[in-house]
Parts: sequence; structure tokens; C-alpha cells
Amino acid sequence: MPRKYPSYPYHEPVPCGMNDEEIHEVVRDLMSQNPTLTLRDGGPLDPLCRALNVDLEYSDIPNEVLLEVPVDKKAVIWLGKNGKPRHDRLATAIGVGHWILHVPVSIEKNPGCGMQALYSPTEKEAQQEAKRFALALLMPQESFKSLWYEGKAQLVADTLNVPTLAVYDRAKMLRLDVDGDHKSDSAGVKVVDPRGILTSKEGAAAEGSAP
Repeated sequence: MPRKYPSYPYHEPVPCGMNDEEIHEVVRDLMSQNPTLTLRDGGPLDPLCRALNVDLEYSDIPNEVLLEVPVDKKAVIWLGKNGKPRHDRLATAIGVGHWILHVPVSIEKNPGCGMQALYSPTEKEAQQEAKRFALALLMPQESFKSLWYEGKAQLVADTLNVPTLAVYDRAKMLRLDVDGDHKSDSAGVKVVDPRGILTSKEGAAAEGSAP
């Protein structure tokens, strides 16, 4: 995989400033323009990436770069080798989020430069936007609510093939009550690192047994 700080002129993603509803609308437009694609079966996102003309590649650790957009080559989403499928789907969807939300505005503001979206960026705003895009893409609102009310987080995670803690992030995004289902503190939902590294010991234990 490419190293952080490449030799060609580049920049990190420029935040687009979209709120949750605007991001939901972008996801709806994306899926309506690709009616043959479905993400409801929890399968890989390769067909979506091909439709967007973005490659998927796997790399050894350390894999610092999530999305690379070189100046004169095809864009690539980089995943770590031997990752869990659920975490790979989340990371890929975050990379797609960067591609759709941030590449156009970033290139416009930095002509002649490439772009790298890092797994651990210094500035988090663009990454958070891409994560919110990924949650909306992988867990459509109607499907999510139906599964949530039927079987809470575990059913959503198993059916849509996403990390359990990402389910809670999505529930919080949709303003659903998670207190009775999530063993967390009152501050709210924990955030999943796109490579599967969790931000809390409690969450790490919970995810350790997930496929």
C-alpha cells in the first residue's frame, strides 16, 4: 500500500459540511442511480466500488491509508489483510463516503493535487462525515428500524453484516433509544474504528466474539 505522505502533491479530505439529512439524501441518490445494486444482503461492496470506478486492494500492517486518490491513477480503497468481513464492509463504505463527499470539493480547492484519507487523520471532521455516510449506506433507515424493533442490535448486526457497535452509532444517528439494549455509559454510543479497533475496552470485548 502507499505510504502516508506520498511523493506527489496531495491533501487530506476537505469536509463537505453536510448534516445527517443531507448525507441520507446523497445515499438515496447514489442507490437510485444504481438500481441493480443491493446492500441489504450483507454481501461485499465490490460491485458498488466497480460502479464508482474505485479499486479495492489489501495490504499488510501498517495500513495507514484508507482511500488514495493519486493525481494520474485510479482511486484505491485499502483494507488490511485478514480483516473481519464486517469491519471490511464498514471500512469500504467509509472509503466510498470519502470518495463521494470529499473528493469533488477537495480537488476543487486543491487543483493539481491528489488526496489521501487516512485511517487515523489529525483532523476528524471529514472522517466523521464519511462514517455517517457509511452507516446510512450499510443500514438503510427502514430496514434498520424494522430489524431494531424486532431483535435490537444483534439482529441488525447479523442480518446486515456490520460491527455491533456500528449498529449503536446508527441507532444514535436515528435518535433511537439505546439505553435498554447497550451496556454503555450515559454519554452515548461508542465509535468503531474502521479497521475494527474499538474505542472502549467494554466495546472491544463485545466485538471480540463477532464474526
